[in-house]
Amino acid sequence: MSWQLHVKAAESVLKSARIPSSTELISLIKRVNPTCLQLPESDREYGYHIKNRLQNVLLETYGETFHLTPHPCNADIILIKHNTLPSIDACHADLNTLSMKALDTVGSIPSAPAPSSRSMETKGAKSRKLTASGSPQEALRNAELLLEQYEYPQAEELLAAIQITSPRDLPTLIKAARMLIDQMGAYQRAIEVLLAQPKHVLKDKVIRELLAMTYYGNGSIAEARALFESGEPRDLEKGSLYAYADISFKDGNLSQAYYLLKLADEKEGFVTTHTTLRKEIEATMLEEAAPYLQQAEVAFARTDLSEAQFLLQQALSLYPNFKKARELAGQVEARRTEAEVERLWERLGSSEKCTERLDLLTQLLERDKERGEHIRDLMARERSRQKQGAVERRLDTLRALAAQERWEECYDNLLWLSRQGEEADYQRACAISAWFSVLCHNKGLRKLADEDAMEQWLRFIRLKRQVQQGQVEGCWEIVQDLRQYFQNYPLFEELYDTLLELESAKARQETEQLFSLLAELDQWEDRREALATARKLYAQIQKPLALLPAAERAMYKEDAKRTIHLLEPETECEWGPADYRDALILGSSQKAAQLREKFAANTWVAEYLDQFDNEVAQMFAIDAEAIPMIVAPDLVVDLSSDFTPWHLDRIYSSDRHVLLREDEETIVVLDMWRTSATRYRSPNFKDLAVMDCLPDKDVFLFVNSEMNNTVWRATLSETASRFTAVFNINENFVYQEGAVFKGIYMSSSKDNSYYAIIREGDRFRAVKQSIDLVSSTVRTCEGPCEDLDAFRLSYQPDRFLAVTESHTYVLESNLEPPRGCSRIGSSHGLNFLGIDMGRSQIYAMGDGIVNVLNTKLRAVKQYLNAETVAHMTVTVLAGICPEKDIALLNVNGGSLFYNMKTNKFSQKFSGGRVLYTDTPSRWYYTEIDTTSHAVKVKDITDELETLLEWQVFLPPGGDERATMEFVEKLENPDFFSIVQPAPPEPPEQDTDC
Repeated sequence: MSWQLHVKAAESVLKSARIPSSTELISLIKRVNPTCLQLPESDREYGYHIKNRLQNVLLETYGETFHLTPHPCNADIILIKHNTLPSIDACHADLNTLSMKALDTVGSIPSAPAPSSRSMETKGAKSRKLTASGSPQEALRNAELLLEQYEYPQAEELLAAIQITSPRDLPTLIKAARMLIDQMGAYQRAIEVLLAQPKHVLKDKVIRELLAMTYYGNGSIAEARALFESGEPRDLEKGSLYAYADISFKDGNLSQAYYLLKLADEKEGFVTTHTTLRKEIEATMLEEAAPYLQQAEVAFARTDLSEAQFLLQQALSLYPNFKKARELAGQVEARRTEAEVERLWERLGSSEKCTERLDLLTQLLERDKERGEHIRDLMARERSRQKQGAVERRLDTLRALAAQERWEECYDNLLWLSRQGEEADYQRACAISAWFSVLCHNKGLRKLADEDAMEQWLRFIRLKRQVQQGQVEGCWEIVQDLRQYFQNYPLFEELYDTLLELESAKARQETEQLFSLLAELDQWEDRREALATARKLYAQIQKPLALLPAAERAMYKEDAKRTIHLLEPETECEWGPADYRDALILGSSQKAAQLREKFAANTWVAEYLDQFDNEVAQMFAIDAEAIPMIVAPDLVVDLSSDFTPWHLDRIYSSDRHVLLREDEETIVVLDMWRTSATRYRSPNFKDLAVMDCLPDKDVFLFVNSEMNNTVWRATLSETASRFTAVFNINENFVYQEGAVFKGIYMSSSKDNSYYAIIREGDRFRAVKQSIDLVSSTVRTCEGPCEDLDAFRLSYQPDRFLAVTESHTYVLESNLEPPRGCSRIGSSHGLNFLGIDMGRSQIYAMGDGIVNVLNTKLRAVKQYLNAETVAHMTVTVLAGICPEKDIALLNVNGGSLFYNMKTNKFSQKFSGGRVLYTDTPSRWYYTEIDTTSHAVKVKDITDELETLLEWQVFLPPGGDERATMEFVEKLENPDFFSIVQPAPPEPPEQDTDC
């Protein structure tokens, strides 16, 4: 509140007939005091004038409670101080401005009474009988014993000598004071005992209330009033409230006395004193309020309702429980309401504006209860009239916007009419323009957000105009995308048929060109290469054939199959012994068993089969050597430096395995579930990289990283270690020239079934292929793409993810999306942080959050405080521990952990000693015993919070500068790091003599 408002409040108090409390006056004096304020000279003078008047009122009313302290340097300046509360003062005052009444009323500092000879004798007797070292509790017990013997003087002296220092002795002091008051009537002695206590004891609310009641009982009303005013009335007990009310009543402050009695009624207990206080207060209040009631009755009789209401408010402010005044106030209010209702009905009759009429009817509904139903009917008619007027204005606006081809604004008006107007009005709106017809009850667009739905409609308009202008390049892809929203509307079907006819002509031409190439293959000398090329051409023909009519498409396919059949080599028998070897190499155990059974009767052929068994077994053999793996909980963790005695490079991890490469022909597999380690050796391991894994079967799929063509399948476990299949990609998959295999995965249910996700130009295909003596495509699906990533989502059952720049595909084992997949989740390319294949869950980074999605791309959990992820780029899927909400990140060769729940990063550390399983991850600190080649591991997942320090790199709400600082912190290897610098290389010694 400003100084001017404080001055206005002070002026109001000075003009009022109510006597303010001393606390209120002191507060106003301090607030209007201009001494320390920067004010104009005129305001400063007026401030001192108001301050002097307030100080005079304070001393004239409560002067006996205060004394004047002279200024040490100026005899005309004095300080107004409280007698019993040294911390309270009413500022300095000019002695010449104080009135004579104020100076006559002001008190002086009370001095301690001189001890009487009798008291000295009593003290002497007490000192002879009691030791001075007694505790307050002992003094109280001795006083109680003396009272039982009616030794009142000795008991009084014992109680008067009690002085406490600890808060736990407060009950003793209170009991002693009450004994002096209640049993002896020694009010003055009780006051002396209480005032003799330390300052911190006197600040206790209970002690202050007891002192106030003692002053009141002793007749020191001024001191009691000051103590009561310094506290909160609600904290007082019932008896104290009655005493405070009695003081206020005698001061003439009836409203405060009445309020205090009301507070006392809310307290439990009984008060035997002050039996007539309430009646006296109410009688006095009634006496003051009665004249206002009489004047109000006169005003009511002459129908001056405003004057009557004002007078009744005055009467009720003086006596809130004035029953007759309340009754008359009800009659006044009823009379005013009747007049107001009549006035409102008159205004309603002359009003024509719908908004004004609704406002008047709303006011009438609150006041005219008898005609409420009629008023509600009128309101319903007005709303209907108002709504119809709004609809007509919208329709007029829509016609004007359509004529100007302002389609975005048209859409907003159509959307409003579809939601606010009646069905007939909406039909009228859709008939305004042919473009609006495709929006009428469009169920496809209703599933989208309003902005997205409008954008699809505008795309359709732009596409239609583009085709009308003869610019059909790229239109076919757009119309296919729009078909899901507009396919049932004639305007769209006309456009679709036009473009389909154009695309069919192009497809037919492309098909003819491919068939001409297919026909030339019969002249090739290398029949095997011709057959492979024919199969590739057949795969390329599938895309243009999809645009041709069914009958024409079937004719082309039959011709292509006939050509391929003619190129296939003729054999006298269906299968030969060499096919048995191929079946073994391809891992087709069922076909190999069938061929062995077929040739079992032929002894000569059976010998060849045995030779093939030995040959393949030797080719697939893997040497296995167990390595001791020791769980060492007491291992001392050092993340500040790497170790190099036994060089191992991590090449892959599953949710239970960690694969390390020791050399070109050796791989070490750590099984963290079984706490076992095995070294596997084979020449075939050279240049192999892990493509896929079935962890529950210990089966791994490798691909030659140099040739990117040879695929090996192997079982690596304690009980079995061998390759189980090998095949070439180009001999078993059909693909276009320039295709890129983004992923090859094993089937978890069939050993010779594989999945491949292939990018071919601006499209991708997902293929389920059976690799056998005659490879065949089991299932396939395709879609458009500019960029493509592929991941396994789960095994048992098999699920996969194909992610483009604008779409995310979840593919079940039959390469179909799961039923009920989220349209929103699949309509953009997700930014993956990690994948939990055990739970089939995806950790996707959003704008400041991490969403945990299920197979239907619907969120099952969210990390809402992951503020940092919006500014992070994760090139490789991170290992995530869902139990701890922590992910392991690798940045610029360094490692650090990120808590998605708290948005905190750990210190950067050296990751050479830390191995981890795939999501759901566990982290292990490892050491290699170079003498026994034993692996020591310690699970540190539960120790990360204390093992490393954590810090928020980017707090929520950071600006662009904070984001840049975050990136610098993340990429700076020395920021928040425990990595020790590499030791300097020793200088070369000079060996020259």
